[in-house]
Amino acid sequence: MKSLKIVTCATLLSLGGLLLPSCKDALDIAPEAHNSTADFYKDESDVNQGVMAIYNGTLTFPTNSQWNMAEMRSDNILINTALNVQRDYADINGFSATSQTGQLQATWTDLYEVVYRANLLLEKIEPFTFARANQFKGEARFLRALSYFDLVRYWGPVPIADKTLSIQDAKTIPRSPVADVYNFIVEDLKFAADNLPATYAAGDKGRATKWAAKALLGRVYLTMYGYPLKQADKLALAKQQLSDVIAQEGAAGAVAANYPDLFKTANDNKFSVFEIQYISGTGGLGSQTPSDQAFQFPSQWSAFQPFGPDATVNPNLLGAGWPKLDKRKFATLDSGYVDTKTNARSGRTQFTKFLEKGTTAPTGQRDYPNNYPVVRFEDVVLMQAEVLNEEVANGGSVPAQALTYINRIRTRSGLKALTTMSKEAFRLALEQERRWEFAAEGIRWFDLVRTGRALTVMNDFIKTNGVRHPAPLDEHDLLFPIPLQELQVNPGFWQQNPGYN
Repeated sequence: MKSLKIVTCATLLSLGGLLLPSCKDALDIAPEAHNSTADFYKDESDVNQGVMAIYNGTLTFPTNSQWNMAEMRSDNILINTALNVQRDYADINGFSATSQTGQLQATWTDLYEVVYRANLLLEKIEPFTFARANQFKGEARFLRALSYFDLVRYWGPVPIADKTLSIQDAKTIPRSPVADVYNFIVEDLKFAADNLPATYAAGDKGRATKWAAKALLGRVYLTMYGYPLKQADKLALAKQQLSDVIAQEGAAGAVAANYPDLFKTANDNKFSVFEIQYISGTGGLGSQTPSDQAFQFPSQWSAFQPFGPDATVNPNLLGAGWPKLDKRKFATLDSGYVDTKTNARSGRTQFTKFLEKGTTAPTGQRDYPNNYPVVRFEDVVLMQAEVLNEEVANGGSVPAQALTYINRIRTRSGLKALTTMSKEAFRLALEQERRWEFAAEGIRWFDLVRTGRALTVMNDFIKTNGVRHPAPLDEHDLLFPIPLQELQVNPGFWQQNPGYN
């Protein structure tokens, strides 16, 4: 059973969710018609409900950000080239998305809705002085930073909203430079790290901790070290944050000795540093990730059929490039099945990492109980291996501690330990290791972009697989176009990202 209860909340959206909330089911009060943000926040319990509403806004992130945007953009996914109808996921995978691609607007709106809810909470909490006030502020700023981290990586310059906005204000807020957005994220995460507790009592497990803020800050700093900012001073800052988290293994999370255990409901909030919380059987608080990622389940896996895309796993991820000895491979992918009831057979490859086979969702395809990992402890360990390797001068050899970190992940997965190699060779080995470890978790695309490898890898992907794209990718393809609906809020005020109409 999940410890962190998340209330349901609906929001009237304008300019990507920055304006005008309307909540229901957050409190049992009467009359419901008078339940507005103006008079809602009366005591600590009300404020806590407001915090839960921010967490609630993240429930769609695994679908609309990590899967439909980041994973679909990567070389892990191969769309059926015979697909003759328009599908947003095909356009994203084939680098042909436009400002009118619906998924872009859905993701933009999801992310800014969380920003709005965080800003509202931060304003409403100001009169209160109860003991948990700074914790609640830290949670709001952590979740706001999480949203902005995806926004800036998808769209580059985006508007920074650090308060709730009137309709007129929202129409005239400019897009901030990328460096300013990252600095805003950093300040939010530093505040969160300073004010969030290291642990919670059982009833609050799943809330963001000090270590979650530090782990995400380490990832942000490592991204700032890479493309597009290339700020060399951020490497040492990433190292410190990641070191702090690694030193707290056990309290902050842990490397799972058995890889498949990471994705079992019984182990929610046990290994990962931070997870999106799901509760099945509650009417809208369950996960649809298993259904998003697969195309068909035999009856012995689940009573409900998924609704994943007309896509498959890239053959170079499925094939000989990923050793059969690696326990992660068959915990992540399925290349076929025989239905034990009907004897129906399938040889098509699909991602089944998040499906606990033999169990079923209580009410349907969108109601699985599994949490979704946002930052895993394995990610912290592998990022630190990257930091240590980047500290070496070009042409040098990988440090022993970096090898220790990557080999810890490899040997628990059934692979042989790596031995001394050059800095450059270790970069590629680590890129491959992270691809295997985090496949279907929305990390691969961001890894390729920040390390400067996206254009090389993805142009090869397009050429090898016959992906429908008219020309080699260039730098403009590293960002998405701003959704048309956002440009039309104040026509001519924002300029579209280069390379898009």
